[in-house]
Amino acid sequence: MAEAAKKLYVQVAVTVPVRATFTYTATGDLTNKVGVGKRVLISFSGRKVTGYVLRFIPAEDRTGLKDIIDVIDPYPLFPPNMVEFFEWLSSYYLYPIGLVIKTALPTGLNVNIPAGTEMPPRGWLDRVGLLKRVFITAKKGAPIDRSLFEPKRAPRNEPEFLEMIIKRREISLREIKDIFNNGAYLVDKWVKKGLLKRSLRRVVRDIAGETLFISPEPPPLNPKQREVLGKITGRLKAGSFFTYLLHGVTGSGKTEVYYHAVAVAKELGRQSIIMVPEIALTVSLASLFKARLGDRVAILHSALSMGERYDQWVRIAKGEADVVIGARSALFAPFSRLGLIIIDEEHDPSYKQEEKFCYQARDSAIVRAKLANALVVLGSGTPSIQSYQNAMSDRYGLLAMPERILKRQPPDIAIIDMTGFEGGPRMADDSIISPPLRKEIGENLAQGKQTILFLNRRGFSALFLCRFCGEAIRCPNCAVSLTYHKYGNNLLCHYCGFRIQPPNRCPLCNREKLKPYGFGTERVVETLREIFPDARVERMDRDTMRHKGEVQQVLKRFLDYETDILVGTQMVTKGHDFPQVTLVGVISADLSLNCPDFRAGETTFQLLSQVAGRTGRGGSPGRVIIQTFNPSHYAIIAARDHDYQRFFSHETRLRRQLNYPPFSSMANLRLLGNSRAKTEKIARQIGMRISDILRDQSRGKKDIEVLGPVEAPVAKLKGKYRQQILIKSRRPGHLNRLLKELNKRSAQILSSGGVKLIVDVDPYQMM
Repeated sequence: MAEAAKKLYVQVAVTVPVRATFTYTATGDLTNKVGVGKRVLISFSGRKVTGYVLRFIPAEDRTGLKDIIDVIDPYPLFPPNMVEFFEWLSSYYLYPIGLVIKTALPTGLNVNIPAGTEMPPRGWLDRVGLLKRVFITAKKGAPIDRSLFEPKRAPRNEPEFLEMIIKRREISLREIKDIFNNGAYLVDKWVKKGLLKRSLRRVVRDIAGETLFISPEPPPLNPKQREVLGKITGRLKAGSFFTYLLHGVTGSGKTEVYYHAVAVAKELGRQSIIMVPEIALTVSLASLFKARLGDRVAILHSALSMGERYDQWVRIAKGEADVVIGARSALFAPFSRLGLIIIDEEHDPSYKQEEKFCYQARDSAIVRAKLANALVVLGSGTPSIQSYQNAMSDRYGLLAMPERILKRQPPDIAIIDMTGFEGGPRMADDSIISPPLRKEIGENLAQGKQTILFLNRRGFSALFLCRFCGEAIRCPNCAVSLTYHKYGNNLLCHYCGFRIQPPNRCPLCNREKLKPYGFGTERVVETLREIFPDARVERMDRDTMRHKGEVQQVLKRFLDYETDILVGTQMVTKGHDFPQVTLVGVISADLSLNCPDFRAGETTFQLLSQVAGRTGRGGSPGRVIIQTFNPSHYAIIAARDHDYQRFFSHETRLRRQLNYPPFSSMANLRLLGNSRAKTEKIARQIGMRISDILRDQSRGKKDIEVLGPVEAPVAKLKGKYRQQILIKSRRPGHLNRLLKELNKRSAQILSSGGVKLIVDVDPYQMM
């Protein structure tokens, strides 16, 4: 009994691809250190790996249990009430729970020590950790003033140095060195004199950068905003789970409703998560909330450095923040008193993680809120078909804000039929910027207003073709053509990053005179500068926003009216509020329509409506020009008429007929292999296993439809050949049971075949 009393039994999830959890024991001093939510170092399959403590369990009467080697953390990295959420994620998305938690936590917090390796120094366990810096302060009572200055022998900048010390009283050594070339010398001199001292203390890495100007005082709410806020407040005070869909048109003031809802939650002692689809959108939102709530706001997204994200995570885990703002990874913020989750632009496909752990952050947030008895607010001017259908069937409450603030009118939208500019005498760039759009841009510039042009394609030209045989230069790793980028003069694969210089001869017929065809954002910018040489034009896409802080700088220049025309991809369509923008041009509305995806119409409607919403948000009315070769498509017509209901009715009628979500649940099984033949063979075997399972099942098989296996639309990606099987089911539970059984029966096939199976539940990417 005495020996048993010295042991604690804990359930541990390990950071290796196994679906089970394991029991370990804590003995000796570790019994006082181990806790739920802490990382532990354990021995697993001959290696030392990181594990996460999920719960304490009753003593087990069995031998062979291993002891925990060490407890890594002095405090938990996630609260106990998140364990059930992690378990749900693992079960629903069929992903090992240890890897689920690894995805949720900041990068750099996990180690694998090879078998036979001696234990490393303790500090090596973390690749990131608390940041400490040296600070310089005046000693208490030290008579520091200008009278100490020795003008004959002192450096010229010493008076300025002393002035700064007198004024600031405390400053980091790093900042001193940034300001003064001889900063280290000056510090050493005055430390030796006994008037200054060095001290080492923890600092939180500064992630804010330059913030946008935001008024700290909230503007008064209009009647519709107050009505919506009243319903949200009532649910928050009830303290029970509920989901609202806030259908507010672009410019209706949803952000102010979000702020007041967060303030109410804070007054009630509850914490809030605000999720946005793009990392760029955290800039303006975080600026607003920090201006009003101060340091109680934390930021979480993947663009932070390892150290920055670690600092933010620790602040949240220690209760030093009431609000977390970020992209989809903010879903995992370690709050123990969660009361409100707001998902802005809930329709956006960016909430779906497409690699490894393929979770849907919006849907998962609803489950987390349910487990925490919290309120969810899904906000969008163009709600997803799924969310609006849930509201229509009373699974969600529906809140409507159908008008812009200050009674501003929605923009006038004109559709330009680009087939009218094909053939006949015309300017060479008419296929990029049509004469009507060119005229509107010129008039907007003359009026001193700003313009946004949207094209969802990067680069200069979409194809690099042989003029004789028509062969395009293709990526050797992916079944796609390379995109020509004029800046740098290279051909680039946007999937795997493969890059080459444009060849002089066709690889197929060996003739010369290869030529770029099509266009992307880079060419649009060049064309604009030729047509409007005096205009200040900037580009905002993944090619130009590679470095930290560039998004903030471009947005600030545009907000400060240092840019006349902003050209961009989806980055420019979402959430930004620019009062001087009175014209939006959509260069090609057809790119998203031509994708082999049942959501193509929905994506097109949402993109057009969202980018149109960037105009007319100030005192002047807005105009939108949409260029398309499909002017009669129902999604484009509905976007022109600002008619969500018409679009929703048409789209749901098609989805119901074809048994697509929201009228079914789906999973996409992707098989990836180095050999085309072997990948096809394994795909056929997986397909037969599915047929066997359905034949053996006594219920649910009539609800399930299997499509494939077939070659994926992008047949090769990053060197891997791809097959896929699409499974649809009217009931999510039946689909989940099928997938779990398939996981068991396919293990042997996959282990011997050299082919990897990725199960994507609720897929958004069909390519």
